[in-house]
Amino acid sequence: MVKRRTLTQAKVLATANQLIETKGIDGLTIRDLALVLDVRPQSIYNYVDSLSDLLDQVGIQFVQGVADQMNERLADLKGDEALMVFAQELRQACQRHRGLAPVLLDLNDSLKIPKTRKMLVKLYQDLFKPLQLDDSARVENTLYRSALFGFIVQELGGFFTLPADELDKRFIQTMQLAIAQTHLPED
Repeated sequence: MVKRRTLTQAKVLATANQLIETKGIDGLTIRDLALVLDVRPQSIYNYVDSLSDLLDQVGIQFVQGVADQMNERLADLKGDEALMVFAQELRQACQRHRGLAPVLLDLNDSLKIPKTRKMLVKLYQDLFKPLQLDDSARVENTLYRSALFGFIVQELGGFFTLPADELDKRFIQTMQLAIAQTHLPED
């Protein structure tokens, strides 16, 4: 058994991340985490209050990493280029972390991760505002977000049968169409 003093919050979260990547977010249990860490399940509770708290901590860490990456990539971009980079970054984050992708895509309360949800909504609001996608009165903005989230959900769900390079082209084409619709009509 791992001695308690060698177990850390970082090790608990890193191992939880690994388990989520292999089993999915719904497949994570305190018992499995303890088994992989070679500790008693009670030891995990020195670092988290519950499974929901563990998922929240992992989710917050993940969302912060995505936010940092997006902020870095979007820092000097505007207009259509920024919209395309945002779409590509979100897709890549979901592809790299398929187990955690539901955190970015599923805004209902089924995962019971309220702190992560709050942070995620703030992330989207903060990122959408400079991209001029925060005006819910504009149906074109809803179209962009729906195309982006819908494509990623279909891709992760295995609905596409295209080879990877063709799927990448389809994504770009889909997002170009959605971005073209976000342009305000000229007066």
